Order: sequence, then C-alpha cells, then structure tokens
Amino acid sequence: MAADDVRELLLSTTADASDPSTPLSAPDLRLLIDRLRFCSDRLNASALSFAASNRGVLANALLRAASAADSSASLESSLDSALAPLASWPDLSDLRALADRLLAARRELAERQEHLAAASMIASLSSRLREARAAASPLDAAAAIAELKTLLIDLERSGSGQDDPVVFRLLRSDWEQLVDELQVRLSKNVEECVDFAPEGGKVVVSATPKGHSDGSHGVELPVALQALEIIDALDYGMAKIADSMMKHILVPAISNIHVSVLVECGPEHTVSVLSVVHSEENKDNRDGSNLYSRIVDVIKFVCKFICMENSKWVQFFAKLTWPRISDLVITHFLSKAVPNEASKLIEFQDVVQSTTEFENKLRSMMFLLPDRKDGKLTQFVDDVEVHFAVRKRSEILVKARNILVQYDYDSPLESGDQGDSVVDLLFQPEKCFTSKSALLVMKLVHGALKVCLALHSYFLFISCKFLLDEDLMHIYFLVE
Repeated sequence: MAADDVRELLLSTTADASDPSTPLSAPDLRLLIDRLRFCSDRLNASALSFAASNRGVLANALLRAASAADSSASLESSLDSALAPLASWPDLSDLRALADRLLAARRELAERQEHLAAASMIASLSSRLREARAAASPLDAAAAIAELKTLLIDLERSGSGQDDPVVFRLLRSDWEQLVDELQVRLSKNVEECVDFAPEGGKVVVSATPKGHSDGSHGVELPVALQALEIIDALDYGMAKIADSMMKHILVPAISNIHVSVLVECGPEHTVSVLSVVHSEENKDNRDGSNLYSRIVDVIKFVCKFICMENSKWVQFFAKLTWPRISDLVITHFLSKAVPNEASKLIEFQDVVQSTTEFENKLRSMMFLLPDRKDGKLTQFVDDVEVHFAVRKRSEILVKARNILVQYDYDSPLESGDQGDSVVDLLFQPEKCFTSKSALLVMKLVHGALKVCLALHSYFLFISCKFLLDEDLMHIYFLVE
C-alpha cells in the first residue's frame, strides 16, 4: 500500500494523526492493522480475478518468454563454440599473414586478367587489320578501317591512350599506313575513271578505270568514291579531279567568250564525254546568261556522271571548286560589266537578275548550300555602286595626279589673258590668280560630286575628299 493510503488510514483512525510526533494508542494500532489486512485481501481478490479472466493471454506471454530464454541460451552456446578456437589460439600473427597472402593473390589475379584482356584485344585488332588489308572489296576494307579507327585513333585522341603499351602505337602506325595505301589506291582509281585530254577542253568519264574494262583490277567510280567517303578521305580523292576540272574545263569555259559546252553519253552511260569547243556563233550577251549556262552545263555533268547525284559528293566538289569559279566569274565578267557611267547602272539590273538565277540554280542542284553563305556573286552585284565608286575613285586619282604634275607657270596678269584664272576675293581688294591645274582638279571633283549626288554614293564622296586638302574642299563647298 502506498504511503498516501496509510496516511489516509491514520487520519481516519485518530483525530490528531496529522502530528507525526504523536504516538498511537493500542486500540488505534489494532484498528490500523485490521484496515490494512482488509485492503490487502481486497487487492489479492482483484488480482486473482484478473488472472482468471486473462488466463490465455498470460499463458501465451509466459510461453514466449520461455522460448526467448531458450533461444538466448542456444545463441550463447553457439558463440562460445565459435570463440573457443580463438580463445585457445596462442598467436594471431599467422592469421594476419594468411589474410595478407590472400589479398596479394587477389591483386595478382586481377593484374593477370587485365593482361589477358589486353593481349586478347591486341590479337583481335591485329587480326582485323590483316583482314582489312586482305579484303577483296574496297568497301569492306574501308568499313573495317572505319571501325578500327574508334578503337585505335579516337581512343588516343581522347587522352586515355597515353599510357598504352608500345604494341598499340605499332598497331596505330599499321592502321595509318593501311589508310594511306587505300586512299592512294582509290584516288588513282578515280583518276583513271576521269580522264582529261592533254590538250585541254575535254574530259572522259568511264564507269570502270581506264585499261580495266573487265573490272578485274579496278572498281567502278561510285564504289571508289563511297569507300573514300567511309574513311573520311573524299576530299583527298576529289582534289586532283577538281584541280583538273578547273584547269581543263572551267577556266576555258569562263575566260573565253566564243566557246560552247558539248556533252556526249555512251550506251548505258558507260562512257560520258564533255568538251569545250570553239564557236564563233556563240557570243556572250550583256547579262552573262550564256556564261552562266556553260557553267551550269559543266556542273550538271559533274553531278550526274562523277558525283552520281550524291548531294554529299557534290558539296565536296563544290567546296574544292566554287571559290575559284566565283573568282573567275568576277574577274572575267562581273568586274568588266560594272558600268563606267552612272546612267548605265539601271542596265546592270539584268546582270543582277541573271546572277541571282544562276546561284539559285546551283542551290537547286545542291552545289551551293541553301543558307546563301556561298552567294559571293550575288553579293558582288548587289554592291555594284561600291564597285562603281571604286572605279571612279581610281579614275579620279589617276587624272588628278596627271593634272597636278602639270603647272602653268605663265602669269595671266602679264599676258593680259585674265579669263577664269582671275578671282575676285570678297575679303581683300587685291586680285589673285590660280593655276590651270587647280581649276582642272576643281572641275574634276565637281563632276565626281555630281555623280555622288545622283547615286547617293558616300564612298565616292570620301574618295573625292581624299584628293584635296580638307580646308580646300571646305572652301570649294562654300563657293558652290
């Protein structure tokens, strides 16, 4: 029973129980004992009643407790059995040495596995290189070379191949040699398929290399180009063809006026011939349409019989030739077509239109890219006023230099011929005279400025200003 309950019994037993120092009488003690016994009996009866009503739950709890005790005893016995050898072991150094030997053996095994994998890879690469070198078809050889590139060359460029064994460097060298041999052989094959006449002006395109009509030693032109594309050497294979096409075909077709382009095709296009022949009847018109037509005919021939209408091959050929073609057109036609007089600039619009149509035609053939970044000719004709101003500037400079070196030393005052050389000055009563050269320069600049006003050409105005001193130009403008 709790202390508070005993205190309550004391309070109910005696009136002065609040004072702890007051002793209890014998009757009070007996009464307290009786009450305590009564409370104890009541609690005992309550406990027995609870146990009887919850007998099943209490029995299960006791069974689980007994089972847990048995498991704990079993685990303790197993742990004692496991620790018994260690407890009886005199020294643990042997066990540590055994563990070190196991770790060393595992490291050695891992190294041997790496070496075995490297040796297997080297053997595989060497075997594939031999197969690529012995391949009968250039397409098979090119495909094998392209596949080996990712394993040999790209690995080295990524930086992970810096510490590779020497054998990998030897394999890379062997691969590079194989690429050189294949691209040289294929390029020679392409050159044999595209034959240029020594005298120029003629190209013969054959389906098979010259001298190998049965195809036993050479391959067809599209096969050779496709193999070159696979090994990323298409520009190497087309470089000499592009140079020869420029030298023997395009330069004569652009630089000469009295020429025409003829195309002849053999049976099933096995042999195709393009010739640039002399023609007195053919004359270039002012808008350059005949010139552009000849260039288009040549490019059509290349696209159809050399590039086999493959857009990627056509663009490779364009990359090698278009800068030179555009420079030739500007040199031999457009720069000469720029008018000498401002009144003729309107007529130049025909040249602008034909040039735009020409480049659009090349874009439709995929010779030029559609983004118009290669529109060098269109940009030139669009800036015709700038080119006109440059020409005028050069003419003015030449004439001005010739005039300024000629000075008239005869005084018009002494000769009595005062003419236009005598000028009345507003700020002085005296008279002065100018050289005839200065008058001619003024007239020259005056004429150029009139052209500037007609064309609204700022560039030509700057050119005129460059001719004379800034102060003199300022006075000239005030007089005007």
